[in-house]
Amino acid sequence: MLTLLQTLVDIVRLRKGPDAIPHSMALFVIVVGFWLFVDLLGELLIPDLGTTSISGLIVSLIGLVLFAMIVALDRKNERLLQMMTALIGCGAVLGLVLTIVIAVMLRFQELSAVAVLGLMTVWAITLFSIVVDGHIVSRTLERPRLYGVILAFLIFALQYYLSSAMNPAQTTAA
Repeated sequence: MLTLLQTLVDIVRLRKGPDAIPHSMALFVIVVGFWLFVDLLGELLIPDLGTTSISGLIVSLIGLVLFAMIVALDRKNERLLQMMTALIGCGAVLGLVLTIVIAVMLRFQELSAVAVLGLMTVWAITLFSIVVDGHIVSRTLERPRLYGVILAFLIFALQYYLSSAMNPAQTTAA
């Protein structure tokens, strides 16, 4: 289990690709469980999430389906499970970091410097997650990293649009 977490952290650090994860449905289920745990932890630590969490899961699933379609169109189906495991696992690792940053930011929100620094950190992690997703996709498709980052950015833009359409109050506050 620790090896899996270390591999996911190495992928987030762009040192390894999804090929470092064994092709295993059991690992996929474990990673999905970790992803759901991080989502539940976010709901417990950040009370303002509410129904946003459910719509966030739906939007995330739409993004995963789009990534899977891209891999299928490129005829790299044998790498699909590893890519999905890496995308979900790295998303869970980055989601855990985001949850901690937001929880600390909310705890010290009366200090304006902490709020500004927290907001900048949230955006930096979010933008870096696009690079991580692009890295995973490019390694899966055996294409240049820029190709993967562009695909990941386009999918992120669609996810952001869908998220803002599902939760209009959240986007106007940001």
